[in-house]
Amino acid sequence: MNLYETLESIGLSKGESKVYVALLKLGSVPVYKLKEETQLHRTTIYDFLEKLLNKGLISYVIKGNVKFYNATTTNKLLEFIKEKEEQVKDILPQINKLSQSKQEEIRVEVFKGVEGVKTILNDILRVAKDYVIFGIDEIMFKEKMGTFMDHFFRKEKQLGFKERILTSDAASYVYEYDTVNYRYLSRESFNPTPTYVYGSNVAILIWDPFTVIKIENKALADSYTKYFEILWRVAKRKPKSAILKKARSMKLAKRL
Repeated sequence: MNLYETLESIGLSKGESKVYVALLKLGSVPVYKLKEETQLHRTTIYDFLEKLLNKGLISYVIKGNVKFYNATTTNKLLEFIKEKEEQVKDILPQINKLSQSKQEEIRVEVFKGVEGVKTILNDILRVAKDYVIFGIDEIMFKEKMGTFMDHFFRKEKQLGFKERILTSDAASYVYEYDTVNYRYLSRESFNPTPTYVYGSNVAILIWDPFTVIKIENKALADSYTKYFEILWRVAKRKPKSAILKKARSMKLAKRL
């Protein structure tokens, strides 16, 4: 970056830079000398001189009714730069506020094991009154979480929460609680990766190793919710009784 480009980068126009550098080279001179040096029009030079005077980068003296212009000390240029820096600092809070309103942060957390999943379930009770779940296999979930889910559903009922779950139409077990509403997708449409969408969060459950990845981002949560609603509209309302009957048969077969 040359001298002119540097001066332009700190806020001087191309013409101002040209006149300022000419004064640094020539010292104290009248306008006609600047015209010879810069090859700029006289009236244009006056305009640039006025702007440089306002910035405090030049001064003038009058000799025999003629104005002689000269560049101020280079320290004044540093003062000018610092002044610009202070001006930027003053408006930084406004800039940050505007930036934050447009760019939402994405926060990712990983929770491992049964206790990690409990953390997410308790977070749901804290954050969202209504939420949705994709791709859950309730038998696997019950095996992993045990009696904790009974406690969770009781708490959910106390708080007046409602959850909607999309599971497979081949499911052999679902929880029977008033707070839960199931619908069923065909095997072709069913994605066996459990995904919770609540508030501004998306929590993806991995069975092995038993892990939850929580992503906090409103735009992502909104996108998942829209996708859920599309699937919810086409999913079947398969009666729970048919599934539970199948589940009881499985239990009986195990006993035999």
